[in-house]
Amino acid sequence: MRTLLSVCILLLSSIVNAEDISKMELNEIPITANPLGLSSDEIANPVQIFSGTDLQNMKDSSLGAVLDGVPGITNNSWGDSVGQPVIRGMDSNRIKILNNGMEIKDVSNMSGDHAVAIDTLSTEQIEIIRGPASIIYGGGAVGGVINIIDHRIHNEYLDGVIGKYDQSFGGANNESATGFSFDYGHNDNLMFHLDAYKRDSKNLNIPGFSVSQRLVDSDDEFTRDKYGKDTLQSSDNESGGASIGVSHIFDGGYTGLAFSGHRVDYGNPLEAGGKFDLNSNRYDYVFEKNKISSFISKMKIKLGYSDYDHKELEPDGAVGAEYVDKGSDGKLEFVHSLFSKSPGVLGFDFGRSNFSKSQGDPYIANNQRKNFSFYLLEDYFLYDQKITIGFRHDFNRYRSNDFTSDDGCTVAYTSTDDCEASSGTEQSTTFGKTNKTFNSNNLTIGTITKLNKQWEMALNLSHSERAPAHNELYSYGHHHATETIEQGSRDLKKERSNTIDAQFKWSNQKTNFSISPYYTDFSSYIGLLNSGTTQNHLHEGEEESEALAVYKTTNIPAKFYGFEVEGDLSLPNNYGLNIWGDFVKAKNKDGGNLPRIPSVRIGTGISYQRNTFSSSLDLMHVFNQTDIGPYELKTDDYTNMKLTMNYRLPMNNSIKLYLKGDNLLDQEKRDHTSFLKDKVLMGGRSFNVGVTGDF
Repeated sequence: MRTLLSVCILLLSSIVNAEDISKMELNEIPITANPLGLSSDEIANPVQIFSGTDLQNMKDSSLGAVLDGVPGITNNSWGDSVGQPVIRGMDSNRIKILNNGMEIKDVSNMSGDHAVAIDTLSTEQIEIIRGPASIIYGGGAVGGVINIIDHRIHNEYLDGVIGKYDQSFGGANNESATGFSFDYGHNDNLMFHLDAYKRDSKNLNIPGFSVSQRLVDSDDEFTRDKYGKDTLQSSDNESGGASIGVSHIFDGGYTGLAFSGHRVDYGNPLEAGGKFDLNSNRYDYVFEKNKISSFISKMKIKLGYSDYDHKELEPDGAVGAEYVDKGSDGKLEFVHSLFSKSPGVLGFDFGRSNFSKSQGDPYIANNQRKNFSFYLLEDYFLYDQKITIGFRHDFNRYRSNDFTSDDGCTVAYTSTDDCEASSGTEQSTTFGKTNKTFNSNNLTIGTITKLNKQWEMALNLSHSERAPAHNELYSYGHHHATETIEQGSRDLKKERSNTIDAQFKWSNQKTNFSISPYYTDFSSYIGLLNSGTTQNHLHEGEEESEALAVYKTTNIPAKFYGFEVEGDLSLPNNYGLNIWGDFVKAKNKDGGNLPRIPSVRIGTGISYQRNTFSSSLDLMHVFNQTDIGPYELKTDDYTNMKLTMNYRLPMNNSIKLYLKGDNLLDQEKRDHTSFLKDKVLMGGRSFNVGVTGDF
């Protein structure tokens, strides 16, 4: 390790021989998830923005992998192709994932094997929002909001032709990835947009056996190489997509239409030859008008329609399960000064969706969903202290069809001797049509106080309520892809929590430091928990049944607490130093730990920049996780070393070459947040090279 570290530092300091940079000018990055138009230091909540070279260095095969390593965010991975972000130990329905301010419609919240229906190859900017501003994007987003920006509908005119492209090769999955975008301004008021991308990766190279020794020791059904050795079986990925958009810019506003399509075909590491086939199409319309009246400075309308299809394929190509979700949604928003001299936002959200599982074993009832919400986000001043207050009311209605579950058999059986012939009892439950209605309220208040010249404090208090999601209510049966039996509950109550979230910042000309403690108390937490029981199920084409763990969705009292810390220091000779860390604990207040909670992490990095060359070497240590939930296994620690290099060609400054190295120490990496952490290893040592440019 010492030799490798020395070589990398030498590369950082000696690759380019040029004059020092005497001054660097930074352009202000607009925050699109900010209807009040405030700068980042005026918003009473932690906001993180990634764009440009920073985002380029982060890009990976999934959204969770892209954001993994951001303080407070980890990756719930399913092999290499699927990665769902986990914020402060919370995932799924407690996080809102948006595309250009509108929620992405998919089934990723239903299970860890379902990919988020977006690819970051075409992304221009990613924003992480917490605190009062997050309330305008949905109730119950206790973890936060992730907004992915691609500018397919322009809000301003840009003359002529602009575009960019990106081509890369390599990585632990031997990936080839291509992306481009093209924008054209015509006649002073029309903007046209086109982007496309394609990703093709092979089976993932891993540093050893896929299955952990702990799992082998606890369950004699597993061998270390069950899902692969040195190469992870069925972990390939082929995806592609495109979007087109047209915008009309007029005096005091704009309007636009866009279509986007996304397709991905990825393997299931738990079943050799098994595949997932995801297709998503979305249509969007936006209209914005400024200066409506003396009290209303802006009105915005957003409408969208999505058509989503997710198939789980057997090795022979037969469809084992299919999920279809179609629906429309909309947002009407006014920026106003009705209640105070400061700007405020009044908005309405509405939508309806139809979900069906048309093929495969009984798992979830077909259902229809309707929602309507209104929200307020207001700024007030108490003397010289600005206070931001947000309120949201959500109405959700669910209607489910008749449904008969299949939970398997009480004893092991075979293809020749069925459940009853083996003296067992088939477990099934019949449900009639069900109507469920939920009204929930969310309230948040935040403020920023300048303590002195260097210190600043942000404080947020919030009360959150979340209606159960349709999968938490209506799932009841065998989920083949995850090899589990999941039992939702039609008797679930709303999820309710109270949070205190603070951030303390210290800065001067060369140093920035922040620490962000938080505490969330759930009087009612909706958890999918391992019951400790099993049922037997026979997969099609197999000879013997398999004992599957039964997971039940229930309301429990819980608490989450922790902190993030981060600091940046400018060093002489164009060097910089970064340190960071995060810590989270989650407890069932009835006793014990909650499952899949991230381990403690610390990280540090050294960066170097000189003329058109920039680079960084980063180390992240993930500690072992011993505070485990019931029926969980401990997870070992690891250290991840990353290297990034970027070089703009001096003869053509619009072209940039880059190199990214990951897991340079070739360590076994298992993240505790993943459902597959004991069955699947993450990628081994790898390098990725690419070229990107703009015109």
